[in-house]
Amino acid sequence: MSATQSTPGRDKSSRTATGGVGAQLLADLRRWAHEQRFALWVTFGLVVVNLCWWLWYAVQHKAAPYQALATTLGAFDLGRLLSSLVLTHNLFQLVVEAVLVLVVLCMAEPLMGAWRTVIASVASAVLGVFLGLLLCMGLSSLLGDVQLIYHIGFTLSPVMLVIGALMASTAFAYQLWRRRVRIVGYAAILVVLLYGGNPGDYCMLAAALIGQLLGRLMAGAPRERERWHWQRSSSREVRRIMGAIGMVLALGPVVAATSRTAAGPLTSLAWVLSPHSNDSAKLASCMHGEATVGCLREYALARVSMPGDVARSFLPLLVMIALAWGVYLGRRTAAIASIVFYAMSAVITLSYYRFMPTDGGSAWTVHGLLSCLINALIPLAYAIVLWVELSHFQIRTKTRTLRTSLVVMCCTLVACAAVYLVFGLVRPSDFSPRPGLGTLLAELPSRFLPVGFLTNTRMAFMPVTALASLVSQGVGVVFWAVLVVVSFAWLNASIDYDKKAHDTADALVEQGGESMSMMATWEGNEYWLSPTGRSAVAYRVLNRIALTTTGPFGDPEEWMGDLDEFARYCGNHSWSPVFYAIHEKQHDYLRQQGWHSIMVGEEMLIDPQAWKTTGKKWQDIRTAINKAKREGITDEFTTYAEASEDVQRQIEEISEQWSEGKALPEMKFTLGGVEELKDPRVPILLAIDADGTVQGVTSWLPTWRDGRIIGYTLDFMRYREGSYNGIMEFLIARMAQRMHDWGVEHPDQQVEYVSLSAAPLTGLDSYTDARSDDDSNIDGTTMLQHALALVADLLEPAYGFKSLYNFKMKFQPSERPVFISYPDSAMLANIGLAIVRAYLPTLTVKQALGMLKDFKPKKPAK
Repeated sequence: MSATQSTPGRDKSSRTATGGVGAQLLADLRRWAHEQRFALWVTFGLVVVNLCWWLWYAVQHKAAPYQALATTLGAFDLGRLLSSLVLTHNLFQLVVEAVLVLVVLCMAEPLMGAWRTVIASVASAVLGVFLGLLLCMGLSSLLGDVQLIYHIGFTLSPVMLVIGALMASTAFAYQLWRRRVRIVGYAAILVVLLYGGNPGDYCMLAAALIGQLLGRLMAGAPRERERWHWQRSSSREVRRIMGAIGMVLALGPVVAATSRTAAGPLTSLAWVLSPHSNDSAKLASCMHGEATVGCLREYALARVSMPGDVARSFLPLLVMIALAWGVYLGRRTAAIASIVFYAMSAVITLSYYRFMPTDGGSAWTVHGLLSCLINALIPLAYAIVLWVELSHFQIRTKTRTLRTSLVVMCCTLVACAAVYLVFGLVRPSDFSPRPGLGTLLAELPSRFLPVGFLTNTRMAFMPVTALASLVSQGVGVVFWAVLVVVSFAWLNASIDYDKKAHDTADALVEQGGESMSMMATWEGNEYWLSPTGRSAVAYRVLNRIALTTTGPFGDPEEWMGDLDEFARYCGNHSWSPVFYAIHEKQHDYLRQQGWHSIMVGEEMLIDPQAWKTTGKKWQDIRTAINKAKREGITDEFTTYAEASEDVQRQIEEISEQWSEGKALPEMKFTLGGVEELKDPRVPILLAIDADGTVQGVTSWLPTWRDGRIIGYTLDFMRYREGSYNGIMEFLIARMAQRMHDWGVEHPDQQVEYVSLSAAPLTGLDSYTDARSDDDSNIDGTTMLQHALALVADLLEPAYGFKSLYNFKMKFQPSERPVFISYPDSAMLANIGLAIVRAYLPTLTVKQALGMLKDFKPKKPAK
C-alpha cells in the first residue's frame, strides 16, 4: 500500500476535479453519450421520424391520420401495421416509447454489440408479428371470439422493435441480471396482454420469446450452470422480484382502463374511458324492470360516468403500488397486507362470476370460465407465493402502529357504511326508484368495490339529487382514500427497532469494540444502552431468549458492568439473557457470577506486523499468489460505494450465485451478506482479472479503539463459479500484506490484527466429544453442547463450517476461543432453537426435514 493511498473506512478524503464538479459531470455525460451512441442515435431517429410526420400534416393544416396506422385481422394491411412500429399517436406516447427504447438499447447493446442488437431487433419483430397474430387467432378460435377479434383495430408499438433485443441480451448477461429481466419483463408483457388484449400484445409476447431464443443461439451455453430455484434466492433478491411483480400487477388495471381494444381477459375497467355515453331513458326503464336487452351496458356506462365511482376504481391502484413498494423494501406488514388484498380479490372475483348476472344470463360459458379463472388465479398465485416466501420479509412495523392503523380502517368502514344506510333510509326520495332497507343492504358492497367488479351487474337505484350522489359515491372514496393514507403511512412508520438507539449504537461501535462488534450494527438487532449512554449491547429476542450479538461495545470501562445491567434488564422483561460469541475476559467474569458456558468456535488472528509467507507451511499461499499473477488477477481495496456500478452488479451476482448453490437458505446473525458490506465504513478487497471480471470478493469489518481502527475482521467471502482454485487464499494473503505495508508506512496507525473470524458452531469436532464446563451442570450443558454440535454436523454439507475452519488454518493464525454464556440451564432447549433461528431465520420445516433426512452421524474416531 503506497504512502499516498488511504485505507477505506478510515478517512473520507475529498476528491476534487480540475474545473470543478460541473466540468466533471459534463465529462461523465460526454463519456456516457459516447458509450451509448447507438442507443441515442436510434432514439433520436425515432423522434425525428415522428416529428416530421406530424409536421407534414401540420403544414397542410390537416390532422395526422392516426386511424391510418391501425388495421384489423379481417381486413389486414401489413403496410399499416409495420408503419405503427415507428409512428406514434401523440406526443405523450412518443415520449414514453422513446424513453423505453433508449433504456432497452442502453441495456442490450453493451452486452451484445450493435450488429447483434440490430439483428435480434429486426428478426424478433418480423417473426413476432406473424407468430403473434397466429397465436391470437388460434386462441380466439378456441374461445369462440373470432368475430370480435377480427373486427378489432390494433397497432404495434416501437417498443416491439427492441423487446426482442432486450430478451436476447439476457443470454449474454450474468445469471442474476438475466433472471431479473426475464421475470419482470414477461410479467409486464403478460399483464399488458391480459388486461389490454390488443392483438399487437400477442406479437409483443412472441417477439420476446423469439428474441430470447435468438440470444441463446448467438451466445451459446450460459456462463454459469442454470441451477436456479425460485425458493433458493437470497432474501434481498426475493424481495426485489416479488416487489417488481407486485408493481406490474398494480399498473395492469391502468392498461385496461386506457386500452383502445379492451379485448383481454382482465378488461373489466375498459369502460372507464369508453367514448360512449349512457341513455338515461333506457337506464330508467331498466331499473324499473321495463326493459332487459342492453341494460347491463347502460348500468356500466352509468357507473363510469360518476366521478366518485371512477375515483374509487383508481384509488385501489395506489394501495397496490404502496404495498408493492413495501414488499420491495422487505416490509413484513406490506407482504401480509398484499396476501390479504390479493386473496380477497380472488374471492371477490369468484363471487362476481358465480353470482352476478351477465349479458348472457350466466357466467359459465367457455369465455366466462376462462375469464373467471384468469381474474382469480393471477392474484391468488401472487398471494400464495408471497405466503410461501413470507420468511424473507423480516422488517416489521411496530405493533402499536399496526393496531392504530387497523382501528382507523375498521372505524372508517363502519362509519361510511352507516352514513350511506342512514341517508338512504332517511331520504329515500333522493333516489330513483325509492330503496328500502333490503335494497340498500344489497347495494352496500357496490359502494366500496371498484367499478371493474360491477360492470356486468344490475343497478337497483340511481341518485337523483346532488347530495345523494355525494353520499353514494363519496363513502367509497373516503374509505379507499383512508386506506391509501394508511398504506403509505406503513412505509414511513418506524420499524420494529428504535432508530435513535440504532444511530447511537452506530456511533458507539466507533468508540470501542472487539473484533466482531461491527456485527452489532446489522439489521435485525435491538439495542440496550447503558445508563450513561457510553456503551451498548446488541441483541435479538427469540423464543424468550435475549441472544446477544457478541459482547458490549462502546466505552471499555463499562463493559463488565454492562454484563450485569443487561442481565437485569432481561430479567425485567422475562427474557433469559444469553451472551453469544464473547471472548475470554467476559466469559471469565460471567463464570465467576455462576453462569455456564460453552466454547462455540475458535477465532483466528493474523498479526500483520509479523506477516510473512516464507517456509514450507506457506507453500499453498505462495502458490495461490503466484497463480493469480500468471492469470493476470490483481486485488483492489475499496468500498462498495466507491466501486463502479459494474463491480457492484458483479458482487451481487456472485452472492446470488452462491446462495442458489445451497439447498438451505442464506445464513444471517453473525454472517453478513451484500447488504452488510454496503456500509461505507466496511472496506472490500476484490480479485479482478484483466477483463474487469470480479473473480472473488471479501469484506473486512473494522474494529475501533478511541475512534481509531485497530483491526479488521473477515466477513463476506465469496468467489465466482469457475474461478481458479486459490482465489480466497490470494485475497486473504493480500489483505494481510496490505496491512503489513500500511503499518510500515504509518507506524502510528498500525493495524494490530487481521481476524479471519470464527466459523459458527465449530467449537467441537463432533457431537460425540462434548463435555461440561463445570461439575454443577453436567447433564444440561453437555446436552446443549451435543445439540449445537449436532446442528453443526447437520449444516456442514450445506455450509462447510469445518472445511472453512481447516481452510483458515493455512494462514498459521493464533487462535482465540469464542464462548456462549448463559445463566439458566432450564432454558437450554430454547437457547438451541434461538441460535438456529438466528442463523437460519427463513428455514422452512420442509428444508429442516430434508436436512435431517440426509444427515448421517459420523463414527467416533478409534
